Amino acid sequence: MKIFVIFTGGTIGSSKKGGVISPDSSCRYALLDMYNQINSDVDFTAACPYTILSENLCGENLNQLSDCINECDIDSFDGIIVTHGTDTLQFTSAFLGLVFADFPKPIVVVSANYPLDDERSNGLVNFSAAVDFIRSGRGNGAFVAYTNSGEAPKIHYAAKLLAHPAYSDEVRSIHDEIYAVHNLSAQLNDNNAPAPDCVQSFAYNLESGNSTVYDLRKQLNLPQNKKLSSRSGILWLKSYVSMTYPKITSDIKAVLLEGYHSGTLNTLNEELKDFCRQAEIRGVPVYLIGSEKGFFYESKLMFDELKIRVLPPVAPTTAYVWLWLKLSND
Repeated sequence: MKIFVIFTGGTIGSSKKGGVISPDSSCRYALLDMYNQINSDVDFTAACPYTILSENLCGENLNQLSDCINECDIDSFDGIIVTHGTDTLQFTSAFLGLVFADFPKPIVVVSANYPLDDERSNGLVNFSAAVDFIRSGRGNGAFVAYTNSGEAPKIHYAAKLLAHPAYSDEVRSIHDEIYAVHNLSAQLNDNNAPAPDCVQSFAYNLESGNSTVYDLRKQLNLPQNKKLSSRSGILWLKSYVSMTYPKITSDIKAVLLEGYHSGTLNTLNEELKDFCRQAEIRGVPVYLIGSEKGFFYESKLMFDELKIRVLPPVAPTTAYVWLWLKLSND
Protein backbone atom coordinates (compact mmCIF):
# COMPACT_ATOMS: atom_id res chain seq x y z
CA MET A 1 0.00 0.00 0.00
CA LYS A 2 1.23 3.49 -0.88
CA ILE A 3 0.23 6.69 0.93
CA PHE A 4 1.14 10.28 0.12
CA VAL A 5 1.78 12.18 3.38
CA ILE A 6 1.66 15.97 3.45
CA PHE A 7 3.30 17.56 6.48
CA THR A 8 2.22 21.10 7.43
CA GLY A 9 3.50 21.47 11.00
CA GLY A 10 1.25 21.88 14.02
CA THR A 11 1.65 20.09 17.35
CA ILE A 12 1.99 16.73 15.60
CA GLY A 13 5.05 18.17 13.83
CA SER A 14 6.51 20.01 16.82
CA SER A 15 8.76 19.33 19.78
CA LYS A 16 9.02 20.94 23.20
CA LYS A 17 12.31 22.63 24.06
CA GLY A 18 12.83 24.91 27.01
CA GLY A 19 9.13 24.76 27.80
CA VAL A 20 8.18 26.09 24.33
CA ILE A 21 6.43 24.04 21.63
CA SER A 22 7.78 24.86 18.16
CA PRO A 23 7.71 23.24 14.71
CA ASP A 24 10.49 20.68 14.30
CA SER A 25 11.27 19.29 10.84
CA SER A 26 12.64 16.07 12.36
CA CYS A 27 9.24 15.24 13.85
CA ARG A 28 7.65 14.55 10.49
CA TYR A 29 10.00 11.63 9.94
CA ALA A 30 9.71 10.58 13.58
CA LEU A 31 5.99 10.02 12.99
CA LEU A 32 6.68 7.74 10.03
CA ASP A 33 9.40 5.91 11.96
CA MET A 34 7.02 5.38 14.90
CA TYR A 35 4.41 3.91 12.60
CA ASN A 36 6.92 1.69 10.77
CA GLN A 37 7.83 0.12 14.11
CA ILE A 38 4.21 -1.04 14.31
CA ASN A 39 3.67 -1.98 10.70
CA SER A 40 6.27 -1.73 7.95
CA ASP A 41 4.16 -2.73 4.95
CA VAL A 42 3.20 0.84 3.96
CA ASP A 43 5.23 2.80 1.43
CA PHE A 44 5.09 6.49 2.40
CA THR A 45 5.98 9.38 0.10
CA ALA A 46 6.28 12.72 1.90
CA ALA A 47 5.83 16.36 0.90
CA CYS A 48 5.95 19.56 2.92
CA PRO A 49 4.46 22.66 1.22
CA TYR A 50 4.85 24.72 4.43
CA THR A 51 5.60 24.28 8.14
CA ILE A 52 3.75 26.44 10.67
CA LEU A 53 1.95 26.31 13.99
CA SER A 54 -1.64 26.05 12.83
CA GLU A 55 -2.75 29.23 14.63
CA ASN A 56 -0.67 31.06 11.99
CA LEU A 57 -2.69 29.54 9.13
CA CYS A 58 -3.71 31.88 6.29
CA GLY A 59 -5.32 31.66 2.86
CA GLU A 60 -1.97 31.33 1.12
CA ASN A 61 -1.23 28.16 3.10
CA LEU A 62 -4.55 26.58 2.13
CA ASN A 63 -3.85 27.40 -1.51
CA GLN A 64 -0.42 25.76 -1.18
CA LEU A 65 -2.02 22.67 0.34
CA SER A 66 -4.58 22.52 -2.46
CA ASP A 67 -1.83 22.79 -5.08
CA CYS A 68 0.16 20.02 -3.38
CA ILE A 69 -2.85 17.69 -3.50
CA ASN A 70 -3.69 18.56 -7.12
CA GLU A 71 -0.08 18.02 -8.21
CA CYS A 72 0.02 14.58 -6.58
CA ASP A 73 -0.20 11.62 -8.97
CA ILE A 74 -3.10 10.14 -7.06
CA ASP A 75 -3.26 7.07 -9.31
CA SER A 76 0.04 6.03 -7.73
CA PHE A 77 -1.34 6.15 -4.16
CA ASP A 78 -4.14 4.58 -2.17
CA GLY A 79 -4.81 7.81 -0.30
CA ILE A 80 -3.44 11.00 1.22
CA ILE A 81 -2.76 11.92 4.85
CA VAL A 82 -2.38 15.58 5.84
CA THR A 83 -0.78 16.27 9.23
CA HIS A 84 -2.08 19.44 10.84
CA GLY A 85 -2.34 21.39 14.09
CA THR A 86 -5.50 21.31 16.19
CA ASP A 87 -6.11 25.07 16.61
CA THR A 88 -7.28 25.58 13.03
CA LEU A 89 -8.03 21.95 12.20
CA GLN A 90 -11.66 22.80 11.44
CA PHE A 91 -10.76 25.50 8.91
CA THR A 92 -8.44 23.35 6.81
CA SER A 93 -10.80 20.39 7.11
CA ALA A 94 -13.76 22.49 5.93
CA PHE A 95 -11.68 23.76 3.00
CA LEU A 96 -10.67 20.23 1.99
CA GLY A 97 -14.19 18.92 2.55
CA LEU A 98 -15.68 21.50 0.19
CA VAL A 99 -12.98 21.69 -2.46
CA PHE A 100 -12.16 17.97 -2.58
CA ALA A 101 -15.59 16.45 -1.92
CA ASP A 102 -15.35 14.63 -5.28
CA PHE A 103 -11.75 13.47 -4.84
CA PRO A 104 -11.41 9.84 -6.00
CA LYS A 105 -9.34 8.68 -3.00
CA PRO A 106 -9.55 9.42 0.74
CA ILE A 107 -7.78 12.49 2.08
CA VAL A 108 -7.44 12.10 5.86
CA VAL A 109 -6.36 14.95 8.13
CA VAL A 110 -4.60 13.94 11.36
CA SER A 111 -3.42 16.01 14.30
CA ALA A 112 -2.23 15.56 17.88
CA ASN A 113 -3.27 17.00 21.21
CA TYR A 114 0.35 16.91 22.47
CA PRO A 115 3.77 16.60 20.75
CA LEU A 116 4.64 13.05 19.73
CA ASP A 117 7.28 12.64 22.44
CA ASP A 118 4.64 13.30 25.12
CA GLU A 119 3.09 10.07 26.43
CA ARG A 120 -0.32 11.78 26.45
CA SER A 121 -0.20 12.41 22.70
CA ASN A 122 -2.85 10.85 20.47
CA GLY A 123 -0.85 11.68 17.34
CA LEU A 124 0.31 8.14 16.57
CA VAL A 125 -3.08 6.54 17.19
CA ASN A 126 -4.74 9.17 14.96
CA PHE A 127 -2.17 8.54 12.22
CA SER A 128 -2.58 4.77 12.58
CA ALA A 129 -6.37 5.08 12.31
CA ALA A 130 -5.93 7.15 9.14
CA VAL A 131 -3.67 4.49 7.63
CA ASP A 132 -6.13 1.74 8.58
CA PHE A 133 -8.98 3.71 7.04
CA ILE A 134 -7.11 4.17 3.76
CA ARG A 135 -6.21 0.48 3.83
CA SER A 136 -9.89 -0.42 4.17
CA GLY A 137 -10.58 0.96 0.69
CA ARG A 138 -13.73 2.72 1.89
CA GLY A 139 -14.66 6.34 1.32
CA ASN A 140 -13.51 9.10 -0.97
CA GLY A 141 -13.19 12.83 -0.38
CA ALA A 142 -11.87 14.44 2.80
CA PHE A 143 -12.03 13.06 6.34
CA VAL A 144 -10.48 13.62 9.77
CA ALA A 145 -9.13 10.83 12.00
CA TYR A 146 -9.16 11.76 15.67
CA THR A 147 -9.30 10.09 19.08
CA ASN A 148 -10.88 11.83 22.05
CA SER A 149 -9.70 10.78 25.50
CA GLY A 150 -11.34 7.51 26.56
CA GLU A 151 -12.98 6.99 23.16
CA ALA A 152 -12.29 4.92 20.06
CA PRO A 153 -10.61 6.56 17.05
CA LYS A 154 -13.26 8.09 14.80
CA ILE A 155 -13.33 9.01 11.13
CA HIS A 156 -15.16 12.33 10.75
CA TYR A 157 -16.39 13.99 7.59
CA ALA A 158 -13.95 16.87 7.11
CA ALA A 159 -16.66 19.49 6.47
CA LYS A 160 -18.71 18.55 9.55
CA LEU A 161 -16.29 19.39 12.35
CA LEU A 162 -17.44 21.74 15.09
CA ALA A 163 -15.16 24.15 16.92
CA HIS A 164 -13.35 22.81 19.97
CA PRO A 165 -15.10 23.53 23.29
CA ALA A 166 -13.17 26.02 25.40
CA TYR A 167 -10.15 24.49 27.17
CA SER A 168 -10.69 21.15 25.41
CA ASP A 169 -8.89 19.24 22.68
CA GLU A 170 -11.93 17.07 21.87
CA VAL A 171 -13.12 16.87 18.27
CA ARG A 172 -16.84 16.57 17.57
CA SER A 173 -19.01 16.72 14.43
CA ILE A 174 -22.30 18.46 13.78
CA HIS A 175 -25.22 16.27 14.91
CA ASP A 176 -22.55 13.70 15.93
CA GLU A 177 -22.52 12.51 12.32
CA ILE A 178 -19.35 10.51 11.72
CA TYR A 179 -18.31 8.13 8.98
CA ALA A 180 -16.74 5.30 10.96
CA VAL A 181 -15.45 4.16 14.35
CA HIS A 182 -12.37 1.99 14.81
CA ASN A 183 -13.66 -1.36 16.12
CA LEU A 184 -10.57 -2.73 17.80
CA SER A 185 -9.08 0.46 19.19
CA ALA A 186 -8.92 -1.12 22.66
CA GLN A 187 -6.26 -3.51 21.39
CA LEU A 188 -3.44 -0.98 21.57
CA ASN A 189 0.20 -1.90 21.54
CA ASP A 190 2.95 -0.44 23.72
CA ASN A 191 3.15 2.62 21.44
CA ASN A 192 -0.52 3.48 22.15
CA ALA A 193 -1.51 2.74 18.56
CA PRO A 194 -3.81 0.09 17.06
CA ALA A 195 -1.96 -3.17 16.60
CA PRO A 196 -1.39 -4.34 13.00
CA ASP A 197 -4.19 -6.93 13.21
CA CYS A 198 -6.67 -4.08 13.67
CA VAL A 199 -6.54 -2.97 10.05
CA GLN A 200 -9.80 -2.67 8.14
CA SER A 201 -11.70 -2.95 11.41
CA PHE A 202 -14.17 -0.10 11.28
CA ALA A 203 -17.85 0.11 12.11
CA TYR A 204 -19.44 2.33 9.46
CA ASN A 205 -22.32 4.66 10.21
CA LEU A 206 -24.58 3.94 7.26
CA GLU A 207 -27.25 6.35 8.51
CA SER A 208 -24.82 9.25 8.29
CA GLY A 209 -23.85 10.66 4.95
CA ASN A 210 -21.94 13.38 3.22
CA SER A 211 -25.24 14.78 1.93
CA THR A 212 -25.04 18.08 3.79
CA VAL A 213 -21.68 18.81 2.18
CA TYR A 214 -23.00 18.06 -1.30
CA ASP A 215 -26.23 19.96 -0.56
CA LEU A 216 -24.21 23.01 0.47
CA ARG A 217 -22.10 22.85 -2.69
CA LYS A 218 -25.25 22.44 -4.82
CA GLN A 219 -27.40 25.05 -3.07
CA LEU A 220 -24.72 27.65 -2.65
CA ASN A 221 -22.78 26.99 -5.84
CA LEU A 222 -19.04 26.81 -5.23
CA PRO A 223 -16.96 28.74 -7.78
CA GLN A 224 -14.95 26.85 -10.38
CA ASN A 225 -11.72 28.50 -9.25
CA LYS A 226 -11.20 27.37 -5.67
CA LYS A 227 -8.37 29.67 -4.60
CA LEU A 228 -8.63 31.76 -1.45
CA SER A 229 -7.80 35.44 -1.12
CA SER A 230 -5.30 36.48 1.54
CA ARG A 231 -8.06 38.19 3.56
CA SER A 232 -11.51 36.68 3.83
CA GLY A 233 -13.41 39.97 4.04
CA ILE A 234 -15.88 38.25 6.41
CA LEU A 235 -17.06 39.64 9.72
CA TRP A 236 -18.01 36.63 11.88
CA LEU A 237 -20.06 37.48 14.97
CA LYS A 238 -21.23 35.02 17.61
CA SER A 239 -24.33 35.78 19.64
CA TYR A 240 -23.99 36.81 23.25
CA VAL A 241 -26.25 38.68 25.67
CA SER A 242 -26.28 42.49 25.28
CA MET A 243 -23.77 42.24 22.46
CA THR A 244 -22.33 45.27 20.70
CA TYR A 245 -22.34 45.38 16.90
CA PRO A 246 -19.46 47.06 15.05
CA LYS A 247 -19.69 49.49 12.15
CA ILE A 248 -19.77 48.09 8.62
CA THR A 249 -16.49 49.26 7.09
CA SER A 250 -15.38 49.18 3.47
CA ASP A 251 -13.22 46.07 3.92
CA ILE A 252 -16.17 43.94 5.06
CA LYS A 253 -17.64 42.00 2.14
CA ALA A 254 -20.02 39.70 4.02
CA VAL A 255 -21.28 39.09 7.55
CA LEU A 256 -21.73 35.69 9.17
CA LEU A 257 -23.91 35.70 12.27
CA GLU A 258 -23.77 32.64 14.48
CA GLY A 259 -27.01 32.41 16.44
CA TYR A 260 -27.72 30.79 19.76
CA HIS A 261 -28.05 26.99 19.75
CA SER A 262 -31.60 27.13 18.34
CA GLY A 263 -30.57 29.57 15.64
CA THR A 264 -32.11 32.62 17.27
CA LEU A 265 -30.91 36.21 17.54
CA ASN A 266 -32.01 39.06 19.77
CA THR A 267 -34.20 40.72 17.12
CA LEU A 268 -35.43 43.25 19.69
CA ASN A 269 -31.92 44.70 19.81
CA GLU A 270 -31.93 48.09 18.08
CA GLU A 271 -28.20 47.74 17.44
CA LEU A 272 -28.88 44.59 15.37
CA LYS A 273 -31.54 46.42 13.36
CA ASP A 274 -29.20 49.34 12.71
CA PHE A 275 -26.36 46.96 11.87
CA CYS A 276 -28.49 45.16 9.27
CA ARG A 277 -29.61 48.50 7.79
CA GLN A 278 -25.95 49.53 7.45
CA ALA A 279 -25.17 46.26 5.72
CA GLU A 280 -28.07 46.66 3.28
CA ILE A 281 -27.04 50.21 2.39
CA ARG A 282 -23.46 49.07 1.72
CA GLY A 283 -24.56 46.00 -0.23
CA VAL A 284 -23.04 43.61 2.31
CA PRO A 285 -24.97 40.32 2.60
CA VAL A 286 -25.74 39.09 6.12
CA TYR A 287 -25.90 35.33 6.66
CA LEU A 288 -27.05 33.35 9.69
CA ILE A 289 -25.74 29.92 10.67
CA GLY A 290 -27.25 27.64 13.30
CA SER A 291 -30.94 27.88 12.41
CA GLU A 292 -32.75 24.58 11.84
CA LYS A 293 -36.26 23.49 10.98
CA GLY A 294 -38.48 22.64 13.92
CA PHE A 295 -37.32 25.56 16.09
CA PHE A 296 -39.38 28.47 14.80
CA TYR A 297 -39.43 31.09 17.54
CA GLU A 298 -41.18 34.42 17.00
CA SER A 299 -37.82 36.20 16.98
CA LYS A 300 -37.16 34.52 13.63
CA LEU A 301 -40.07 36.41 12.05
CA MET A 302 -37.75 39.41 11.78
CA PHE A 303 -35.12 37.67 9.67
CA ASP A 304 -36.72 38.52 6.32
CA GLU A 305 -37.32 42.13 7.30
CA LEU A 306 -33.69 42.48 8.41
CA LYS A 307 -32.50 40.83 5.16
CA ILE A 308 -30.79 38.04 7.10
CA ARG A 309 -30.16 35.03 4.86
CA VAL A 310 -30.41 31.70 6.69
CA LEU A 311 -27.83 29.13 5.58
CA PRO A 312 -28.42 25.35 5.50
CA PRO A 313 -27.54 23.47 8.72
CA VAL A 314 -23.80 23.02 8.31
CA ALA A 315 -20.88 23.51 10.68
CA PRO A 316 -20.19 27.22 11.22
CA THR A 317 -16.58 26.90 10.08
CA THR A 318 -17.73 25.26 6.87
CA ALA A 319 -20.11 28.16 6.24
CA TYR A 320 -17.25 30.59 6.85
CA VAL A 321 -14.92 28.81 4.42
CA TRP A 322 -17.69 28.61 1.80
CA LEU A 323 -18.23 32.38 2.06
CA TRP A 324 -14.47 32.91 1.82
CA LEU A 325 -14.29 30.82 -1.35
CA LYS A 326 -17.21 32.70 -2.91
CA LEU A 327 -15.84 36.14 -2.04
CA SER A 328 -12.39 35.18 -3.31
CA ASN A 329 -13.67 34.28 -6.77
CA ASP A 330 -16.96 36.07 -7.48
